[in-house]
Amino acid sequence: MGDKSYLKSFSREEYLTHVGKLQRRMEEEGLDLLLLSSPENIYYATGYRSWYTSSLFRPVFVFVPVKGEPGIYLRILEKTTVENTSWCPNIYCSGSPERRLGKLNDADPKDALRQFICSLDCTVKRVGLEAGDGLHYFWSLNLLKELSEEFRGQLEFCDGTRAIQRARMIKTDWETERIRTAGYVTERAIVDAFREIRAGITTEKEIARSIASKMAAGGVDRISYLTVNSGTDKYSTFNSYATDRVVREGEIVLVDISGHIDGYASDLTRTMFLGKRPPEIYLEMAEIARECVHEGFRALRPGRPVREVSDAVEEYLRNARYGREVLHTSGHAIGLNVTEYPNITGSEEETVQPGMVFAIENGVYPYDREQGASSIWISFRMEDEALATEGEAKWLSGPGHALYTYEDFV
Repeated sequence: MGDKSYLKSFSREEYLTHVGKLQRRMEEEGLDLLLLSSPENIYYATGYRSWYTSSLFRPVFVFVPVKGEPGIYLRILEKTTVENTSWCPNIYCSGSPERRLGKLNDADPKDALRQFICSLDCTVKRVGLEAGDGLHYFWSLNLLKELSEEFRGQLEFCDGTRAIQRARMIKTDWETERIRTAGYVTERAIVDAFREIRAGITTEKEIARSIASKMAAGGVDRISYLTVNSGTDKYSTFNSYATDRVVREGEIVLVDISGHIDGYASDLTRTMFLGKRPPEIYLEMAEIARECVHEGFRALRPGRPVREVSDAVEEYLRNARYGREVLHTSGHAIGLNVTEYPNITGSEEETVQPGMVFAIENGVYPYDREQGASSIWISFRMEDEALATEGEAKWLSGPGHALYTYEDFV
């Protein structure tokens, strides 16, 4: 059959590290089992990653016990993919017996969960779900209701969010390197696409397609989102899709983009002035947006509350000439999801720890306070990724230019 180790999503050592982190957090939260349903958590806990989970009609579940190795339930046709990509030893498969596709060892998710619990050496009472902010239960609520009714009086289904999030928030070296690579590829794609923009000719959609194709050529296997904003009608928007609008001389083009490599995401924001010499006020606003990210970077030290990173960014903005209005939060952790726990907000209680990776961001959005944010007349935002270490933080992307112009590509 030959060596098939190249099919594995990551090493067995990485897999055991992930499972160990989940189990330590489960012990802290008093959980006996985690019931995982989202593709990101399934991948994290087992290594199983497949486009199969894009179908919302074929549920996949992973069972993580507080002791021992996980189990996975899914349809028989995916068994080979699990065996190829994952280190999970306990595979429960259902399907149509008349098709004779292989040995079926359960009838449905309820049967699989019961069999898995019976195989354990420990007692299972409390089962954690992806029930809180920042996570999501992936399959139908009807199926979740069936599971809860099947095990009524036997299992207590509760929120397992904290255990999952705190296990995932400290990245391994392998995870960090994927985020770094994704950031590098994304940065190169943006800059090379900026090089091709022609005012009066290029559309927002052409900019988006150019970036996406270059990201794919660089190894990105999934794009989470790709926003392109230009012109007065869109300066006041933050997450809008690219349009057929032709960009014009003297405008600002702002792109905010995330792509994944081996599951792990980038998240970068860059801005370009369509001309050679921007107005001084543009240069100053762009530099304020860039510097507020650097303020957050300098505050990213172990032992400090994450809220102090937010405070550093917001204080800089409020003291800046054009950045006094703080419209949104200053970033978030990043990993398998573009936005992960913890968020960089003034109320975040989590402490910065070595191994945390953050996308730090903020910007300058001048507007009429009486009319509100819909009156924003220009936008400058910067976003880069940084790794918390034992000492000073390290950049995992950029840090980017404050404002690109045609002069950068002469």
